[in-house]
Amino acid sequence: MKKSILTGVVALSLGAVSTSASALTIDITSMNFGSTSAASGVVDTENLGTTFNGIFFNAPWTATTQAVYTTAGAHTWAGSSEQGDFSYNFTLINNQVAFGLFFDWSVTQEIPVLAIFDCVGIMDGDVCTPITGNVMQIGPFPGGDMSFSGTVSAVPVPAAVWLFGSGLLGLLGVARRRQSA
Repeated sequence: MKKSILTGVVALSLGAVSTSASALTIDITSMNFGSTSAASGVVDTENLGTTFNGIFFNAPWTATTQAVYTTAGAHTWAGSSEQGDFSYNFTLINNQVAFGLFFDWSVTQEIPVLAIFDCVGIMDGDVCTPITGNVMQIGPFPGGDMSFSGTVSAVPVPAAVWLFGSGLLGLLGVARRRQSA
């Protein structure tokens, strides 16, 4: 009985592997706001405070992660910043990840920007395309649609699940061999 339960757990864990956006790092390559400009840095689903930056109208900017959303479904990112109160309501589907960012540009600080990426495949080097239509609610550009592009720079956690599952299968083999001896 114990072996069949353990075998079932292993099978379920191996079958549960999906291309969810957990443990995902995206190398940011560009900012799109009316026109496209280069950007560099990372956003990371496991570490708030990750940053990326670039130049916009000859002035440097930095975006810092304040919130991360990796599960499909309806979400709200709300709070206050130096620009005032904000509340973004959005829905993610599978393979999408959202970051609540504070965008600091020139003398204007803490502009809340919601960045959603579609990272189909989520393998090292895959392109994460921006989802547009998340307009800025407050700040110097209310109604402006700012988005960012990037590529996945790390293999996500589900790859570790395969390794863990294969290790469990190996332990099952050792246990069977000991029992038959």
